[in-house]
Amino acid sequence: MTASIKNFLMGATVAASMSAIASSPAIATTLKPSNVQFSTHNGLPQIETYLFGNPPAVETVNGIQRQVLNDVSRNDVGKAIQALTDNSSATNVELWYRSETPQRVGFTANLGTNTLKVESVTRADWADGVLATAWLNGFRNNYSSLMASIATAGGSNMLNDFNTNFDTLVGHLRTNGFDVAGDPNIGDVTYNDQTGQLKVDLVGHLDVAGRYVDTRPQIEIRQGTNRIMVNNPNLGIGRSPDFNRNATGNVFLDNALFALSQKAFQTNQRLQFSEIAKVTFNDDVNYAFAFAATDSGAIAGNRNRINDSTSHTGIYTWTKNYPTNPPTSVPEPSTILGLVAVGGLFAAGRKANQKA
Repeated sequence: MTASIKNFLMGATVAASMSAIASSPAIATTLKPSNVQFSTHNGLPQIETYLFGNPPAVETVNGIQRQVLNDVSRNDVGKAIQALTDNSSATNVELWYRSETPQRVGFTANLGTNTLKVESVTRADWADGVLATAWLNGFRNNYSSLMASIATAGGSNMLNDFNTNFDTLVGHLRTNGFDVAGDPNIGDVTYNDQTGQLKVDLVGHLDVAGRYVDTRPQIEIRQGTNRIMVNNPNLGIGRSPDFNRNATGNVFLDNALFALSQKAFQTNQRLQFSEIAKVTFNDDVNYAFAFAATDSGAIAGNRNRINDSTSHTGIYTWTKNYPTNPPTSVPEPSTILGLVAVGGLFAAGRKANQKA
């Protein structure tokens, strides 16, 4: 083979390898929070963390086997970081556990070169009406069919009444917020550095109907000096023991939540909505919440076992896509090996030319 043909073939090989480098896409990386720093209120981070015990415990709840989040701690930053960075969306950290009127607490972190802040939601976040409008619109969009199926006075239905009262509801939330939804449990935060998708998993109830209507199959009563379990006479028709704790303070909205919970329970449907987190990605502020959940396979170990069979059973996922810089081309390993081979060809070619 002549030297000119050898040179041509080697040149073609190099061109093909360089073309592969140019066209090879960057490998996407799913980033988890790093450099996590928690803020404090009155000198404490005001966080409660839920992890699985070691060894993990399993409990059968309503006929379903669930892993128990029984390693529960307060104000332990190390365990909170573990919950945020492990490979489970069920393990989580609650922002503000002290009361149902959240103060501003949370954490900052890095996601690659991006900065992230995740915080509890206070009444100040509702004041401009943006969050109130978005939440009520989301609620209506997800439960319009269920609301339309509930008849109300004057031959109307709940959906029509909801629409009529919409501006009043916005006004109420602007002033009073929705306090019980402002102390979110953050299960997982990830960022895809190629697609630009930020994902926040919020841990809550797989079915929130039990927060408004009494869904306990049995209740505990006192009989003499003993406590016994009996069938619940208010099953599906009475208010939940947790109703007042989870109420909004607006009569119409609270009655709507109760009626929707009743209807959902009676028709074997789930009522779902998450708590709310304030999320600041670089300088962009959003509020993370969702109206659909997947089963976490877990349950809170410190729940009230008589009244609560759904704490931490649901994972609500919120996502937002952010613009990304054009990805830097990174050669695949096979391409790098090809270049090494090409380099060997060049070296062999030079030796052959020198001998010639």
